[in-house]
Amino acid sequence: MAQFWDWIAAPGNAVAAAQLFAALVTAAATIALWYVTRILAVETKVLSSMTSRPFVIFSFQSSLAAAEALDSVVSNTGNATAFDVEVTISPALPNGNGSRDPEKEESKFLVSLLPPGAAIPKQGVMSRDIHEETFSVDVSWSSAPKSTERERIRYNIQPQDGFRAGWRVKGNHQIAEELEKIRKLLPK
Repeated sequence: MAQFWDWIAAPGNAVAAAQLFAALVTAAATIALWYVTRILAVETKVLSSMTSRPFVIFSFQSSLAAAEALDSVVSNTGNATAFDVEVTISPALPNGNGSRDPEKEESKFLVSLLPPGAAIPKQGVMSRDIHEETFSVDVSWSSAPKSTERERIRYNIQPQDGFRAGWRVKGNHQIAEELEKIRKLLPK
C-alpha cells in the first residue's frame, strides 16, 4: 500500500491517477444513464400504444327526453376508432313501457364504427323500471374492421350510478330563466 502512495506522490502520477478515477466514474455514469434511458424508452413506447387505442364502455345516463328516463349509452373513451363493437347486457333491459319479454335473457347492441369521444344512446328506459337492479355488462371491440383480435371488458353496473333525476337537462340557472320567461308571458 505504501508503494501506491509513493507512486501517486511522484510528479505527474497524481494527475494520471485522478484521470483514471474520472474515467471510471464517467464509465459508470454512462452505463447508468444508458440503463435509465432504455427503461424510459420502453415505458414511453408502452404509454404511446396505450393512449392510441379505443376503449369502449356501456353506461346509463340521465336522458334529455324526461327527468325520470335513462339512456343506455355506448361510449368510446379511448383515442382511436373502435370497430365491430358488441355490447351484451344481462338481464335484458325492459321495453319503453316497462314490460319485459320473458323469453329475452339479455339485450345486445352492435355498433360497426365508434369514433374516439363518441357516445351513442341505444335504448331509453324509465328509471323506475330498473333503478334497483344490477346488470352484468360484456363489451368487446376491435381496433380494425373485421379483425379477429378483440379487446373485452366485463363489469357490473347499477343504473342509479348514472341517474341525475333530470339535472343533466336543466340546471338551477336554466330553470330560473324559464320561470322568468313564463312570468313575463302572464298577464298582469
